[in-house]
Amino acid sequence: MKQDLRFKKTEKALQKAFLELLQKKDLTKISVKEICELAQVSRNAFYQHYETKDHLYNNLLQQILMAIEKACRPLVKDLTSITETENRLFLDNILLAVEQHRFAIFQLLSSQPAIFSAAFQNMLVSAIHHNSDQIGSFPDTSFVHIFSGGVVAFVCYWLLQTNFTLEEAQEKLFTVLGQLKVV
Repeated sequence: MKQDLRFKKTEKALQKAFLELLQKKDLTKISVKEICELAQVSRNAFYQHYETKDHLYNNLLQQILMAIEKACRPLVKDLTSITETENRLFLDNILLAVEQHRFAIFQLLSSQPAIFSAAFQNMLVSAIHHNSDQIGSFPDTSFVHIFSGGVVAFVCYWLLQTNFTLEEAQEKLFTVLGQLKVV
């Protein structure tokens, strides 16, 4: 148990150091040595957690996307019964999950915007399709891609170009996309 706690603490220290370095440097310019020095761990400890710094980046990305994916759970049993309230709650839940990982998402977006955006959109499309299968309702695939792309573009805009609070972002996104029916 104690070793598990140390393992988790080391992993968090490595992730924190990596994100701090992303504030100052391009991903390609960051070395494993720098990450280890800032995290105050050995290179051996780094390699017990990650194969490469790209593996660290991808691990962070996947952790964040899994948290956001949980926010995409179905709110209704049938798409035909969805109301404005469920539309709003669905969008609010996504942005709340983004807010909970705001610092890390900002760093990942700042360093590799195309990679983060593509992974985020693919996750949203997949989550919506999976959740639609669960409730037996199937939205138009084109709609799902357009909706997901809109959410991703809004998140990028919100985090990189505005000072919106969570509540302001939720209101703005709902105003822009809230009239669309979502899962």
